[in-house]
Amino acid sequence: MRKTMLLMPQFWLLTGFTVLLVFMVAQPSAAVNAAGAGLRLWAMIVVPALLPFFIVSELLVSMGVVRFLGVLLEPVMQPIFRLPGCSSLVVAMGFTSGFPIGAILTRRLFEEGLLNGDEAERLAAFTNNSSPLFILGAVGMGMFGSARLGWLLAISHYSANLAVGVLGRFKAPAANSAVKISGGRWQAANTELSVSLDKEDFARRLADAIAKSIANILAIGGYILIFSVITTMLSDWGLMELITRLIQGLFTAGGLSYQVAYGAGMGLFEITLGCNTIAHASDAPLLQQLAAVSAVLALSGLCVITQVMGVMVGTPMRLGFYLKARLWQALIAVSITLIGYGWAFASAPAAHTFLLPSPLYTIHAWRWSWYCLSAAAIIIMLMLAAALVIRRD
Repeated sequence: MRKTMLLMPQFWLLTGFTVLLVFMVAQPSAAVNAAGAGLRLWAMIVVPALLPFFIVSELLVSMGVVRFLGVLLEPVMQPIFRLPGCSSLVVAMGFTSGFPIGAILTRRLFEEGLLNGDEAERLAAFTNNSSPLFILGAVGMGMFGSARLGWLLAISHYSANLAVGVLGRFKAPAANSAVKISGGRWQAANTELSVSLDKEDFARRLADAIAKSIANILAIGGYILIFSVITTMLSDWGLMELITRLIQGLFTAGGLSYQVAYGAGMGLFEITLGCNTIAHASDAPLLQQLAAVSAVLALSGLCVITQVMGVMVGTPMRLGFYLKARLWQALIAVSITLIGYGWAFASAPAAHTFLLPSPLYTIHAWRWSWYCLSAAAIIIMLMLAAALVIRRD
């Protein structure tokens, strides 16, 4: 009976949260400071970076734009990812915003009946990314002091996730015979859009989109806050030291530095703390730092993984499948980072001190969120252009 209980994940979850409760009672000051740091991170970066995406995404789904794109972009999405055309919006938004917009949109399409279980699982597995704001701004410029290194990490990150999406198509069931683009396809797309627009007025849609978006952003804030306390507990009680030694032991052959291993351990729980710690690893060469940061960005940390799985509760999404996708992305991303650095970035500057979020950074985050929305629109337009080319063929 006791052995069976020890094998139950619920037992370990209960034990973990009991230990966390003991920490908050024993060290209330540390817990409050950690929670405050997480709250500031959420308010100054996460809200301005993600809230516009959430609202726009909800509006596009409720207004039927996703069905419109689904009809037009079926010939583009099926050959590449073996996914229906409606998933194009998730790809565009997921690659230009940040965690967990890909999961939120995937769930919406699953609930609308536009995706089956297999499609939803594969789509969510490669459309949850670190945002360009975080990789180029916070990591590239803020932590490494180099826009070039930021671009290297961004190219590695997004290329690896695209590769995971393409690889996933080979395990997918045989695609249904997609109708080739013809004049009828555009007419069908317009019909889908007209029917959706006639269902409800814009004011009601906007109110619902804002309400749902605020609920989602508040939930993300809760995840960030609790994991800020967890990482502080692990550091203060020396548990992170054990994790660090374990990571060092796994990568003994590569000569992994202690500080990089410590940052990688932090990154297993929260990516911002992990990347920042690795960037300050004075005992490691820059290439090792970049490879470790690339891996942390791909794995995304338990904080993000729990967000994604929390959003996907009630869908056929399997934790094991998602973790396997993250491991594949980490492997591919690190490989691209090593190749790219050796080819063009060997003379990049060393890391410098990273400044914590400030009001000025908040303004920067708002501006970047609109840049990323524009990039999402450009991606969709490029897909539509590709659909036109396929139609001519």
